[in-house]
Amino acid sequence: MLSFLSILFWLPQVKYFNKETVIVQNKVVDSQVKLWRSPLAWQVTLFMGLQSMVFYILIAWLPEILQQQGISSDQSGWLLSVMQLALLPFTFIVPIIIIAGRMKSQHSLVSITSVLLLSGTLGLIYGSKSFIICWIVMIGIGGGFAFSLAMMFFGLRTESARQAAELSGMAQSVGYLLAAIGPTLFGYLHDVSNSWTTPLFILVGASLLIFLFGLGAGRDRYIGPVK
Repeated sequence: MLSFLSILFWLPQVKYFNKETVIVQNKVVDSQVKLWRSPLAWQVTLFMGLQSMVFYILIAWLPEILQQQGISSDQSGWLLSVMQLALLPFTFIVPIIIIAGRMKSQHSLVSITSVLLLSGTLGLIYGSKSFIICWIVMIGIGGGFAFSLAMMFFGLRTESARQAAELSGMAQSVGYLLAAIGPTLFGYLHDVSNSWTTPLFILVGASLLIFLFGLGAGRDRYIGPVK
């Protein structure tokens, strides 16, 4: 019945099929950009990779880390869900802030991202267990900021759809390679040190590098041709 009704609605459109359609195509000539030799492209790529690595490490190991701190397996699983719930809304809010505020530079958002990730991670290492949900929420919000910024940089740092697609391909290829290596290295360091403290300093270092590469990626400029 629904198919029959659809046909009835489409029949009046048949008379338009034989009309000549004029397509206006704007040709944009991209300058020859060698992304793999562009410092800005690498800053975007490493920002993307490091934030992905942090996320996948936490997804893989956060419950184990919490259980070693004396938190039950049920609570640990619930706290992992809290982290992801805290992350989710900011993946939508950050692009709105950038677009609505017409931000030329994203340095302030990069700073907020790094402070949240760093504070949350240090809270897991040195903070009180009574405030564990605060550390988890901070990490979640920081992760939401980081992911949104990484996605926005593909368009903000390029001048055409083609360049944005090429930068996205480069950043995600390298980024998800880092994301794949991160949890394995994290687990290996735990086995070697028999503690989660040493591996957690990987996240501390990643948070600082996210800040450094984010400052470069967040500047108001475009990827240009590299000779």
